[in-house]
Formats: sequence, C-alpha cells, structure tokens
Amino acid sequence: MIRPIHPNESYPWSLLLDADPEKTVVEGYLYDSQTLVYEEDGEVIGVLVYQDQGTKWEIMNVAVSPVKQGRGIGGQLLQAAEKAILSQQQGAKHPLVVIKTGSLPSAALTLYQKQGYVEKDRVKNYFTTHYAEPIFENGQQLIDQVILEKQL
Repeated sequence: MIRPIHPNESYPWSLLLDADPEKTVVEGYLYDSQTLVYEEDGEVIGVLVYQDQGTKWEIMNVAVSPVKQGRGIGGQLLQAAEKAILSQQQGAKHPLVVIKTGSLPSAALTLYQKQGYVEKDRVKNYFTTHYAEPIFENGQQLIDQVILEKQL
C-alpha cells in the first residue's frame, strides 16, 4: 500500500539514507517536501520524497529496502508521485518532473529511464564536490550527476 507519511510519523531514515547517504543533505529538502511510503504488512519498505519547485517538480529521493528490490515497488512509488503531482498541479496541464541521480549504470537509473525519464543534462564532479565522503555504486565511485526529465 502506498500512502503519504503522517505528520507525526517518524521518517524511514535507513531507507532515505540508502538513496542519499548524508543526513544533512536529506534534512535540507525533506521538511519542505512531500513523502510517500510503500507499506507491506505494516512495515515501510519503500519511500519517495518529492518537492514542488515552482516551475517544476523534483523527485528528491527514492529508496526501496534492498531485500525487496526488483519487485516494481520503485516504479509504483514513481507512478503514485506523478499522480499526486498531477492532482496538485496549478496552471500547467503537463508539469515537468526532474530526477537527479548518479551517472553510473544502476538499478535506479534504469528504473527512471523505464518510467519515461530522459537525460537532459550532466553536472560534472557533482558527487565529489557536494559530499564529504566518496559514494560508491556497484564498486565504482560516483562522480557526475545526471539530470533526467519527464513531462507529465
């Protein structure tokens, strides 16, 4: 079941930090954003954070429990967020949604592309500049960020 996080509910920090390992970075966007959780048998096993940025929406964080990955949960969360964005959209009929992620081949990047997000830009050295500790994905250090977009 996918639902918004309740106002007095604690955030699923282990999942959030799985997708974005610096807590201060996550805290920088979390409280100004909307959060959806995927629950199974009363346990939160997926999370998605999205934010209205005026001219566009940004998916800030998507994470699924490692043991539950590969079951389509991330895709369901993205679809639920897109539906919520469309229902909240004021003005433009086809809002722009942006996702920023690492440039290395990964399950996340593949998921976003399968959901119709297309690479529009790259930010060189993003992860080495903005994070204190190196971030590794599948044994390779993340350096560049890709910016993906989708018009709903």
